[in-house]
Amino acid sequence: MNYAARIGSHGVTDKHAKLLEEKRLWNEKNRQRGVSFPSAFKQEYLLIIRLDLKPNVKGEPRLVRQGLKRLCGLFERIDAGEVKIDMEDESGDVRSSKLTDFTFSATVGFGIGFFEKLKIDRKYCPRRLYEMPLHSDLGDPEQYLFTQTDMILQLCSNKDFVNRWVFKTDSYPITPSEERRYEGGGQKPNAEEKIYDISAAVSEWAIVTDIHSGFQRLDGRNLMGFVDGISQPERLGNDVIWTTGNDEIGVLVDGTYMVFQKIEHDLERWEKLGVREQEKWVGRSKGTGLLLGTLSSEEDEKLANDCRSNNPMVSKAARSRLKKLLKEQEDPSKPFYNSSDPKYKNIQLECPVWSHVRKSNPRGADGETRKIFRRGYLFMENTIHPGIRPSSGLLFICFQRDIRNAFEYIKKNYLNNKNFPVPGVRKNFSREELAYRHMHGRFKEDELRIMVPVLRSGLGLDTAAYSRILREAKDLDLQNTGKEGLGGPSQLGIYPRGDFIATVSQGGGYYFVPPIPNRKISEIGQQFFE
Repeated sequence: MNYAARIGSHGVTDKHAKLLEEKRLWNEKNRQRGVSFPSAFKQEYLLIIRLDLKPNVKGEPRLVRQGLKRLCGLFERIDAGEVKIDMEDESGDVRSSKLTDFTFSATVGFGIGFFEKLKIDRKYCPRRLYEMPLHSDLGDPEQYLFTQTDMILQLCSNKDFVNRWVFKTDSYPITPSEERRYEGGGQKPNAEEKIYDISAAVSEWAIVTDIHSGFQRLDGRNLMGFVDGISQPERLGNDVIWTTGNDEIGVLVDGTYMVFQKIEHDLERWEKLGVREQEKWVGRSKGTGLLLGTLSSEEDEKLANDCRSNNPMVSKAARSRLKKLLKEQEDPSKPFYNSSDPKYKNIQLECPVWSHVRKSNPRGADGETRKIFRRGYLFMENTIHPGIRPSSGLLFICFQRDIRNAFEYIKKNYLNNKNFPVPGVRKNFSREELAYRHMHGRFKEDELRIMVPVLRSGLGLDTAAYSRILREAKDLDLQNTGKEGLGGPSQLGIYPRGDFIATVSQGGGYYFVPPIPNRKISEIGQQFFE
């Protein structure tokens, strides 16, 4: 059981209130589903379908408008419960089930190429949409395999086969009587009513470029074994996701900007690290998901074991305690790393400054907090080539009002910036750090000043060497290189130059997810052409 991911969010805490709010947003039909609602934990399976417009539709928006009408009309009929799937049960009987029974949602996003190729009036184009940069511009080490596309479709449900069925099904052939009616000149049924899958809906105007399937682990952990998504903006009510009148024109308000990236994990390399080293790189306990330093390593291990205890009273008390501790760490705005609150002192000391949690969300270390709403899924792909390991990792998806000032800022200025956080002067070191520093002749100024001549001689510090390291200990510029410590803890007091590459981005794209016009899902995208 995932104790961290099931405890709710720091905004709407009452479970009944959250259910009512989610139902209201669902029935409101203003914001597209599959973003902040339903919860990803209710939609365990994901199918990403990326598309480019066919060359023949450039400058021909009418064909694309009609095609979008068919595509989104399919999603509207699914939402109305009109589309069903036949399922065979254990006894061999076949029954039909509405796709809505599987918590299905379809999210439609548009890349900048969609607007440029169709020469859509600039006033109807999202103001902050642009093409995803090259890998080097985002600080990623390897060239992207997947680059920007014109559109993206995100299908989510609690059954993998449902997503794949919506993409491609032959379950609804046109009957012979319908064929004879067409041949006899009878009125052809409404085009949207004869579209039963995405493949048929886009065949005339778009090409599928790539497809990616993902899943959620029941315990809420990623493939590296760590609980994911603990610190996240409130799912149902925040100012991070949805565009406002200050961002876009009226018909694009309550949309959002979507980032999709496929990130591969080098699990073989990762698993060669010990658990303690893995925890340092992530910045969290592998057992509880708490930030390192929240508890001592012994307390943390005991709490994790108690949560799994066969004794109901022990496990209940442990889960209650863990829930309380995690609750405090949910809010991504709360400062842990630069707070003067003494109860966060151990987090500041034990959670490495170069760890993922600190570099992805330094919590105000640069004077402000950048937020994104993440909705990631894991993937595992087999290979038929001998000697080549299967590919696995994360289908990273996030939503925000402004990609440049959210995802891209975090990616370029935090995560992939080897000089961030900017080193500052450390006053305190852990016992482990001090021992390591002393072994390598690194001392703080006060330690050097009380050092007796015999000890200096034993360390090989003649008068000149002693004077030199004393000057270095007082020189803030030299201290800020990481030699004498950082504003936050580093690995044994030394700022690492270079990264452990256990994750490699394979690329993706940037998209705008528009609102639902006039409460009609079939009208999604039509607001661009008005």
